[in-house]
Amino acid sequence: MITIGVDNTLDMGKDTIDYIHEISKSQGIRIHHIAPSKPIIYKNNRTLSIKNYVECLEKEDRIELLIIEFKKNSIENDLYKNLSFDIIVLFDHFMAQRPFINHKLYFEHKILKYFKCKCYLIPDTYNIKKQGCITYGWHNDADISLSSAEKDPEGVTKIQCCIQTCMPTQRGTFTMPVEFPVYGKTRYTEELLAGAAIFILYGFDASTFVIENNVYNMV
Repeated sequence: MITIGVDNTLDMGKDTIDYIHEISKSQGIRIHHIAPSKPIIYKNNRTLSIKNYVECLEKEDRIELLIIEFKKNSIENDLYKNLSFDIIVLFDHFMAQRPFINHKLYFEHKILKYFKCKCYLIPDTYNIKKQGCITYGWHNDADISLSSAEKDPEGVTKIQCCIQTCMPTQRGTFTMPVEFPVYGKTRYTEELLAGAAIFILYGFDASTFVIENNVYNMV
């Protein structure tokens, strides 16, 4: 089971999660999504800690991809103690009503210290380059970048993605530099790019799949 953490502190990530669900559905990937707001989860008339709940899912071996949504205030309340992730994706978005949030510092001083994670997928705006961090965004120096974005009259956004660097995936393969289009409905292009990046890091060969108008087909 591959465990994906999605940071929703900035109320971003919904379109990324929707994208992951659609890809998983089209490919027959067994997916489960939780967004715990309390330190316990009910399963089969039992109360379990979040960590024990995840361990039960692993033992049952019915889920291939688990998405766990989390927020900064829940971290501060120690809800996700001892959880381990394969990939954590974070976002960056300036919100005039929340100018006190510096998400780069939140990543460095909260996320890195609190969670165990193999790979962090972070916005290129963080200006962080270190082992275990994969960057995504508009900048050409991002590991996974986008060069253009446009929305059609039906509200479908097309973004042109570029894999810039060779990176290991969760399936033990390596990415190769390639450019490819991604189509989907989203509020922010970065959320759609993050969804595509998740599946690149999952192990999909981006040069062999096409995503159009929310219909996902391998070719």
